[in-house]
Amino acid sequence: MIFLDFSVSIIMELENINESNNFYSVLIMGLFDQPHKGIQYIESSMLIGTLISLSIFNQHGNLIFLQSAGFSPLKIVFISGIGPFFLSLLILCLDESLFIDLAQKSKKLDESLKSQLSETMQWEISDNNLIGLRRISDSEARGIQIIKFNDQQKIISSNIYEEGRIDDGKLFLEGFANQKVFDFPVSFLFPDSTLENLSLSSLNGLKETYQSSSDLQKINSLIFAKILMPFSIMAIIFLAGSLMFASVRSSGVGKMIIIGISLGLIYDLLKDLSVASFLTYQWSILIAHLLPIFILLVLGSYRFQRI
Repeated sequence: MIFLDFSVSIIMELENINESNNFYSVLIMGLFDQPHKGIQYIESSMLIGTLISLSIFNQHGNLIFLQSAGFSPLKIVFISGIGPFFLSLLILCLDESLFIDLAQKSKKLDESLKSQLSETMQWEISDNNLIGLRRISDSEARGIQIIKFNDQQKIISSNIYEEGRIDDGKLFLEGFANQKVFDFPVSFLFPDSTLENLSLSSLNGLKETYQSSSDLQKINSLIFAKILMPFSIMAIIFLAGSLMFASVRSSGVGKMIIIGISLGLIYDLLKDLSVASFLTYQWSILIAHLLPIFILLVLGSYRFQRI
């Protein structure tokens, strides 16, 4: 899955090749960025691998032998999930200590991406001001447009400034008699794609710096997603493993792959809906991540009771 994603990414980046950004640089950036991008496939990979293993056991009659030896289906599935649980922990530790650093190096090497971002207009509301700007770097902006509204939401003025400086959650417009300062939420300074490339320690540091409730919800969501990922893997294996004992007949490996991919897609959709809903209504984001896991455990328990 990681190899397919890497191949597609390289093909899509070929159109951005120029004199300063040749194929070798694109390949290096892709290799640096891919290990961290591959984290999104942990749950599906662990699920498919476990189902294939259980399917092979089932084909050789080992599941029936284990049951006759006194192992309950629940115990068999639990033991099967121990390996993926600790393997996911190891991969997440490598991501925090190595993969994220490689992704940051890939971002620094991608000069063409920076030039592309500088041409993208970002808009944000600060008090009664609608502010748009083009990002040059993490601390510089240009083409700044500020539209001021009154209490009746009518436009009072519109001004354009050539450049400004972004620092510590604020936009500074310098070169005037009175320096103008505007506050921004962290979601404006750090898009979702950037926040996803930050380590847990960096995300905790942002929580101490920015106090906007909506920003804290997004940061906490990323933190809980990483911390709860091994338990999420155990929960989806718990549900999928119960399907292996529905029939004593052998199931093909291809069937298990289809089941694994389908369950993985449905579970990802369920998580996205849960997180998006809780972010919209500003509810507890921890419950948003625990709710899909709880649903899997309830469904899995129901399936095991019917075995």
